[in-house]
Amino acid sequence: MKRLAVATALAATAVLSTGGGHAQAATAPDPVKSMKKQFVAGRGVLVSETTRSTISGTKGAAVARTTGTIGFVKSGTANHDLTTRWKPQPDMTLPVNTASTRAIKVGRFTYVSGFGWGEMPAGAKWIRFGKDNSSWGSMGQRGDQLVDVFNPAVLKNALAKATIAKPGEYRGTLTAKDLYGESGVYEVDKVSFRLFVNRDQLPVRLITEHREKDTLIPNEDHKLVRRTVHSLVDTRYTGWGTKVKIVAPPAHEAVDFDDLPGPLAPEPWIGNP
Repeated sequence: MKRLAVATALAATAVLSTGGGHAQAATAPDPVKSMKKQFVAGRGVLVSETTRSTISGTKGAAVARTTGTIGFVKSGTANHDLTTRWKPQPDMTLPVNTASTRAIKVGRFTYVSGFGWGEMPAGAKWIRFGKDNSSWGSMGQRGDQLVDVFNPAVLKNALAKATIAKPGEYRGTLTAKDLYGESGVYEVDKVSFRLFVNRDQLPVRLITEHREKDTLIPNEDHKLVRRTVHSLVDTRYTGWGTKVKIVAPPAHEAVDFDDLPGPLAPEPWIGNP
């Protein structure tokens, strides 16, 4: 938690210097109402995210950088086009897949490329999730951020659970049940969060910290071992109202996950964009 405190102390200074921490007028809209106003087809927001992960039983850390676009529709459901690149640190003992991974979500389907999938059918460049398998990006997860600020219900719950609330900033802790109801998510018990909003009450930065227990991670011998992953995720949102157009890959280039001819490739990897 000390690392989160140090990182976010700087974040608070940055937000205050740009007006994000200025007191709002009494009649200013709340973040949930402000978010709902953004749900316009063809509009969206830009995302820039950095994740630092440490894994039990290993040394060092891996740093992931995710960038891309979130697109809205009138119902509020957010599509996205995100690319993640993992950068292993010099002192890290566990190898990671450094190839970029791209995830495109359009409607109820998510298309993923660049992962170590193993053998692919001729002409297939994308794995499609959502028909019979929605495990990729389920629960509204995008990148490594577990708190879905684009979901009004989740955002409202997070604000209600904030133990510190002041102009431009909300801070608190959420349980998996708070975020996802009875279904939970992975092996996460709780998520500490710090949310910064601008004068329009729209999120400009979200910093979270969480642990995932019993996560299967390949070791140096390519054997899956259960480990605990500790992640600090720092996400920035800019360009609210930006014109966006997110298009699914060509149908002939996609194969459903359940139709893959073989198991996932054994290359070492961590991270889901």
